[in-house]
Amino acid sequence: MRTVTARAIRQAVFPAALLGLFAAGCACLRHHGAPSAQPASAKTPQHIATRGTIPPEFLDLVTTKKAFANLATVMPNGGPQVTPVWFDFDGKYLRVNSARGRVKDKNMRRDPRVALSILDPDNPYRYLEIRGRVIKITEDGVVEHTNLLARKYLGVERNPSRRSDQVRVMYVIEPRRVAGQG
Repeated sequence: MRTVTARAIRQAVFPAALLGLFAAGCACLRHHGAPSAQPASAKTPQHIATRGTIPPEFLDLVTTKKAFANLATVMPNGGPQVTPVWFDFDGKYLRVNSARGRVKDKNMRRDPRVALSILDPDNPYRYLEIRGRVIKITEDGVVEHTNLLARKYLGVERNPSRRSDQVRVMYVIEPRRVAGQG
């Protein structure tokens, strides 16, 4: 039988305990009025959470602003995969576009759970986080959708980076949980 020394236990436990104390201290400070990284001139952020509807005060982030979404999908091993994407909003669903066979395409076909983080390009302290599910994957209307996104993000009629050897796919995402701040 092998004897474990007090030193070996300290070496194994101390780093984890220290990390835990550090995390608890950070959480405690964050919730009890420690100064944030936000400039003093910025307004106090508001935090809004809803079940599947985008609050009116955040609609500009999904309709008129050229905000990119960071799309998170689930890898086969359960880990996250995040990609910045163009998107649009039809009043009920978010739509993103990609090429068939890419990692995000494979992930969304296997597991429809996704999350999008949309940062206001004019105010980095204002954002929208959307958790939802891919409810439809289609190739119908994908060229028109790609061109719509090119008009929104580039101000051109056709997407100049679209390649003829790619099969484009559109994913329709139903928001299930929406949270915004700022």
